[in-house]
Amino acid sequence: MDIENRVIVITGASSGIGAATARHLAAQGAKVVLFARREAQLQELAADIREQGGQSLVVVGDVTQSHDVRRLMQETLATFGKLEVLVNNAGTGGGLNLCDTRDELLRQVLEVNVLGCALCAKYALPHLPPGGVIVNIGSVAGEVATVGMYTASKFAVRGFNDALRREVKGRGLHVVLVAPGFIRTEMTAGLRYAMPGPDIVARAIEKAIRSPRRKIVVPWWYRPLMYLGKIPPIADAIFGNPKTQARYRDRDSVKKLTT
Repeated sequence: MDIENRVIVITGASSGIGAATARHLAAQGAKVVLFARREAQLQELAADIREQGGQSLVVVGDVTQSHDVRRLMQETLATFGKLEVLVNNAGTGGGLNLCDTRDELLRQVLEVNVLGCALCAKYALPHLPPGGVIVNIGSVAGEVATVGMYTASKFAVRGFNDALRREVKGRGLHVVLVAPGFIRTEMTAGLRYAMPGPDIVARAIEKAIRSPRRKIVVPWWYRPLMYLGKIPPIADAIFGNPKTQARYRDRDSVKKLTT
């Protein structure tokens, strides 16, 4: 599918991968619909896109609320007359030890990362034409178990992606999983690793739209590490190491979850 003049809904568009994807696709002529809870950030992003000659629509809402998701689709159709691509990007982290995680955070991670993904797909599907694309943003943590409820949610996204791809195959629709490793965003703030910026994921999402395939792992070097990490003794030795666990949890984005 070409990008120019395509109507593309991007959830979680207020920052990180979502914002980078919106800028990247708008620069190629897509009409991007920006959906998230933080209106000020969305409006700033929309202004940047307009200054660069792009087209965008801001819709403020929560992916876990059915009425907000229905309104997202309605406003998209009212403004642009069609919907061709959904990028299910909205997500939240939860890198705490299980016993240190508040009950409400356990629910929030599952609701945003899994239920939100399903609701957006559910209400987008009736409007997607043959050749339409749903891109679900998973994680390498959904391939190799790392930390708690976040990993559980991304394993669920991977399963949902595969099931949905099979469900809609007869309609000529494409469902693609993009699985990033560590990417420099608010969610990884303070993590002591060299990480690429979100633009690398934006380019992977572009590839998923232009030439849909089952799964794209990004950056590419996570793919061999991912398969290595699925060997139980190796995975247990690496990810069960107290130093590895400490690196995941001793960072700014995770410390904020305790407040």
